[in-house]
Amino acid sequence: MDLEAALLGFGLPPQPSIWAVPGAVISTDSDVSIFCRTPPGVTRVHLYYDEPYGKWFDHTPEGAQEVFEFCQQDMTHISAGIYYCEYTKGGQWSQTNDKLQMVVTGVYKEKPSLTVDTGPQGFSERNVTLLCHTPHSFEIFILCRGGNASLPQNCSHQSHSAFLISPVSPGNRRTYRCFGSYKSNSYLWSLSSDPLELSIPETSPSNYRLVNSVRLIMAVIIVLTLGALLLDAWKSRREPMGPSESPKMST
Repeated sequence: MDLEAALLGFGLPPQPSIWAVPGAVISTDSDVSIFCRTPPGVTRVHLYYDEPYGKWFDHTPEGAQEVFEFCQQDMTHISAGIYYCEYTKGGQWSQTNDKLQMVVTGVYKEKPSLTVDTGPQGFSERNVTLLCHTPHSFEIFILCRGGNASLPQNCSHQSHSAFLISPVSPGNRRTYRCFGSYKSNSYLWSLSSDPLELSIPETSPSNYRLVNSVRLIMAVIIVLTLGALLLDAWKSRREPMGPSESPKMST
């Protein structure tokens, strides 16, 4: 017995699923399509939007339709927030699905800049800190990995601008962007920073051999130099000392 049949056996229609295309992080004035997937045979589908007074969009199925598209055009600050789907089947409303967080970027026109803080030891695969500089006093800083942020859950949110990221392996590349926001409405973000690409050059085997050869030569030179100094000191101690001069008597 699958999950849907089990839930229906208890009188609970299964949860619908929800997603957004091209993603849940949308720039101002862009269009987005929100999709709801339901079991076949539903009679009505609602897309709810949590705002101060609540808002919903209706969709009536055609035949055995299971996927429903709700087009949202020209997304603005009033379109950001929590979305979720519900449907009716057999006279019962379904459970609420996992909620979709829709973020609108570019609401605040200040553009952050993203830089690498190498620290006193320089850039390496062990110590990588990214700094999100903003011309405005934002309360939340967001760091997203990848060329485009698609889900706010995949981004790091914190109250300070320094992000310590996981090590970058040699030969790999990562791209990051950062945003600014406020605690009062965390679904409204600033403009995106320019993308920052991190990469550590991969050292080839020939370079490893060259480095090891140089180290070996330097070690031999140091050993020979120390040996010469010790031999010179030993010889100077072995040389016979000349007769000491007798002190002259004053007349």
